[in-house]
Amino acid sequence: MGQGIKNNKTVLIVDDVKAIRQRLSKLLNGMGFDSIDHAATAKTAYEKLSAKPYDIIFLDIELPDSNGKDMLDCISCEYTHSQVVMCSAHNTLENVKQTWEMGAKGFISKPLNERKVATIVRRLERD
Repeated sequence: MGQGIKNNKTVLIVDDVKAIRQRLSKLLNGMGFDSIDHAATAKTAYEKLSAKPYDIIFLDIELPDSNGKDMLDCISCEYTHSQVVMCSAHNTLENVKQTWEMGAKGFISKPLNERKVATIVRRLERD
């Protein structure tokens, strides 16, 4: 997927750090995504999820009001059409393995790397 190609998929970025949400949003805009919503808390994310479907969800593991793994479990059961990519500075083997087993389609380490984000997005496009 190259620059300038419009992507109609809807994206939700769930992260309590505004700078991370903005950076990821900018990277995704550069890849053609223009339907991107943000949530700083699990509560806000669940409100957005109940209002409309999202194709891709970038989900932080550590949120102020919830554990991202708990959210992943809920999303995997209730929003089965959504592909979840976990994001965390804590990219331990245990975190990566556990979230994959719970249904995550990718894991991005922070700080965000443009190439890694693009690689995961391309892989999701093929799934």
